[in-house]
Amino acid sequence: MRASATKFYNWSTEKALAPKAPLWLALLFGLEFILFIPLDAVLIFFCLQKKKNIFFYVLIATIASTISGLIGYLLGHFLWDLIGNYVVPSLISTSLFERVASHMQVYENGAVFFGALIPFPLKALSIVAGVFQLGITPFVTCLAAARLIRFSLIGGAMALWGQSVKVFIDRHFHRIFMLLGAKVAAAGIFFWFLAK
Repeated sequence: MRASATKFYNWSTEKALAPKAPLWLALLFGLEFILFIPLDAVLIFFCLQKKKNIFFYVLIATIASTISGLIGYLLGHFLWDLIGNYVVPSLISTSLFERVASHMQVYENGAVFFGALIPFPLKALSIVAGVFQLGITPFVTCLAAARLIRFSLIGGAMALWGQSVKVFIDRHFHRIFMLLGAKVAAAGIFFWFLAK
């Protein structure tokens, strides 16, 4: 795990220093729907490498992440009719599916906002919102607002404590990488219990 974390660290630092850093950041956050890497760490790297661009990077990450979530929403919304009848009886019990559907319909905007604010997988959040046909405008609004808050907090922290954070990250990156993975797993378990 340490070797892959080191490779990821080196790759992210290289891209953050590249002349086309904003395009790399947009591409990574645009692919957030399919990636299994902690993109908060990527935003931190980009912000630490070019402090004058912090809030520009926050804006890029917010827009690209929202577009990525919208793609997931549309996939869930339109493809569920094709595969839903096969998924529910074979992979998910009908009663569990109905409970999750009930929770999403009751807490739709709050669930999207809270899920987008914490490190919960965007693909799960956006596909589920599409499957349960939550309103697209509230979905995009809640997703964008939560991502803007989350990424602004990261950018603000980097603006205030950037050098101290850089020294800490350089020294403990592999532990941080594993901690972010654990947070994602904890969020998944939380929502699993919420669905019960």
